[in-house]
Amino acid sequence: MTLRLQSCICLSFLLIAACGRSGKSERREDEGARPEVTRSNRPPREATLDKKEELREELAKARMSGEPEKRDKLLAQVAWNAMELDPELAREAFECLMLESPDRIALLQHFAMRMADANPDEALKWAATLESEREMAAARARIALVIADADPARAANLLSEFGLANREFDVAVVQVLQHWSDKSPQDAAAWVAVFPPGELRKAGLETVVSEWLGNDPQAAITWLSAMGDEQVWMEAGDAVAKKFLKQTPETRESWLGYADPRVREKLSHALRYSSE
Repeated sequence: MTLRLQSCICLSFLLIAACGRSGKSERREDEGARPEVTRSNRPPREATLDKKEELREELAKARMSGEPEKRDKLLAQVAWNAMELDPELAREAFECLMLESPDRIALLQHFAMRMADANPDEALKWAATLESEREMAAARARIALVIADADPARAANLLSEFGLANREFDVAVVQVLQHWSDKSPQDAAAWVAVFPPGELRKAGLETVVSEWLGNDPQAAITWLSAMGDEQVWMEAGDAVAKKFLKQTPETRESWLGYADPRVREKLSHALRYSSE
């Protein structure tokens, strides 16, 4: 692991720890006799030291585990538990995790989102220092989700440039499209329409079309009527028909009025088929 990566991860832990501490009210002990000091009710500083020692013992035990998968789970648990209490210990546990292991990636994704909340550009720089393409893609997908709320087009471009074809990527695409469809559905539709044929394109088109129809059905149906790619037209048309069948008779009639003959026939056929 590079020194830069170590520093970035350590910094992210420290930021998370600071966030965790902020906003917590301090307790005031009741006046009167001082309670007996036991392990469970020691003053906060002593209790914290006890917990840190417990976590360090757990880290030592985790490192001794001979089964790689079990070892990773134990190490990850230490990292999660130490994240706010002892960032340095959490970093040690993280560095012991196997490259690209599910537990390591889950932690990376958490770091990526927390860092992106504070500064997306710095989060992207950090993601570029990771040690494998899969880990970079996993971190960037989570950063894209954070960016998507304010700048869905940038988030979509980030996924296009750095995404890897896997379930995490598919989930990120659909979630980014949900944000983008609310702000600029035509741009979102144009982006997903150039995806290669497959389930992701179908799911993406359905996401965009469903959101678009809810906000501006006339624009959505006009877009579909103008679609030249036959396969995309079929997939988007299926999404429109699915939404069309859930509408009231009055709304269906208005939607049919926006459609060209080809789209009108598809929607009418869907309605007839559903009634049989």
